[in-house]
Amino acid sequence: MTFHDARSVDATTLEADICIVGAGAAGITLARELAGSTFRVVVLESGGFEFHHRPQLLYLGANVGLPSYSPARSRFRFFGGSTTRWGKQCRPLDAIDFEARPGIDGSGWPLTLAELEPYYRRAQQICGLGAFDYSHSTWLPGGPENLRVVTEQLDSRIFQFSHPSDFGAMYRDELSTARNVRVYLNANVVDIDRAGDRVTGVRVATFNGRRVAVKAGAVVLACGGIENARLLLAAGGGARGGIGNEHDLVGRYFMDHPYFLAGHFEAANPPHSRSPYVIEDYARVGVEQKANAAFALHPDLLRAEGLNSAAVYFVRRPSYKSAPEYFSAGGKSFAHLVDVLRHHELPNRDSGRHVLSAVRGYRDIGRTLARQVRELVRPRPLLALRAVIEATPNRESRVRLGPAKDHFGMPRVEVDWRLNASDQLGLRRLLDVMRDEFRRLGLGTIVLDPGADAAGWPNSMTGGKHHMGTTRMHVDPRSGVVDPHCRVHDCANLYVAGSSVFPTCGYANPTLTIVALAVRLCDRLKQVA
Repeated sequence: MTFHDARSVDATTLEADICIVGAGAAGITLARELAGSTFRVVVLESGGFEFHHRPQLLYLGANVGLPSYSPARSRFRFFGGSTTRWGKQCRPLDAIDFEARPGIDGSGWPLTLAELEPYYRRAQQICGLGAFDYSHSTWLPGGPENLRVVTEQLDSRIFQFSHPSDFGAMYRDELSTARNVRVYLNANVVDIDRAGDRVTGVRVATFNGRRVAVKAGAVVLACGGIENARLLLAAGGGARGGIGNEHDLVGRYFMDHPYFLAGHFEAANPPHSRSPYVIEDYARVGVEQKANAAFALHPDLLRAEGLNSAAVYFVRRPSYKSAPEYFSAGGKSFAHLVDVLRHHELPNRDSGRHVLSAVRGYRDIGRTLARQVRELVRPRPLLALRAVIEATPNRESRVRLGPAKDHFGMPRVEVDWRLNASDQLGLRRLLDVMRDEFRRLGLGTIVLDPGADAAGWPNSMTGGKHHMGTTRMHVDPRSGVVDPHCRVHDCANLYVAGSSVFPTCGYANPTLTIVALAVRLCDRLKQVA
């Protein structure tokens, strides 16, 4: 039997050739790729097959930088990980995302899009997507009644939607028949054992008091952009800064995709309001809507002006959700609290602040609720501009260990999310070009929302829950935590999978790239493990 409950394991030591920590998109992909090989594979998953609050609360941490989702609300500890809740939107990174770009410090990957493309093609199938085809001609129908925008400055980019999307449900039966793969549920990794320049395995603890040592020839951390850094920083009790941290890089360069509602589109031709550029209903994506299109600046323009990338698409949204009151401090806190209750989540450290903010903003909340009631009688949906930007590398944006401890005595994280002021420029330029081009082509009017905070960021800004960059990839140990093969520089047999290895993040959702890199890493492990 492949699946085991670590709470009932009798042995105090387990042995494997390859130990994978985490069973989300990266971990399950690695396990599948290794299934049927000669390697003895152990996969360790903190949760079970269903969501439970007790393991989820191990993710609790503090946001000490820009406001964002709590770590406990943006990753999930059970089999399938965050693929059980993700938005399903997939796209490869663009060629420019891999380039070292003048004006963007820290940019450049130690591989190219062409090198990663064969793995993207394999990842496409794993993610439950259609053909590896992101061309305009396939997804954007021609004809005067259809909105299709490709000009010298403005480009269109295609995203596909995964269906089905839950890796845990998709691949549970397949892994249950893999004789060389053992998956241990309810297995919480609390430390990494090291001897010299190698790791010897990891330490596992369970909520019923069991302690198990997993001895392995190679270890792969596949726990997400925050937890990968946490495990490395906390290894060996945090002595000497943990593992892989000789140059104080673990946890640094934390990136997330900022999302905004930047305004709305008033179509000149009503049929233009229904097109692949519009997400009508998120409940239908991946089932009825297989793809959506977004607007982006032409790569030559980005290179010429040294801009970060951004993308904008339309979302059909009630107009009250685009009003200034909705994005006031009180309105955002109220929406946050409603979302927590709706998902039956437990309060976290930010809840008290949100309650106080909502009380102070009761007038804005009242206006929003009044608008909502009126729109129940007379709906007034808008085509809102949903924008996402590339957050460029920032050394001071980081995940670090805080003073609080979890149930097993591991330090909880403090997430200090920061953005470079120049990160606003790519989106501003894109919106200006969209406004001018839409007017020139007679497509309609782009109406921008002028509301912004003191730093110039739109009031609607939220994080994308895409945690990236904390164990960045680089050929030089002084500039990255892992090498181009995702091996920790100062450890011969410790690897990292997932978006924490991204040197830069582009604007595309990270899951397809996570899976492509996991497939690539697996091919490497088969050669060297």
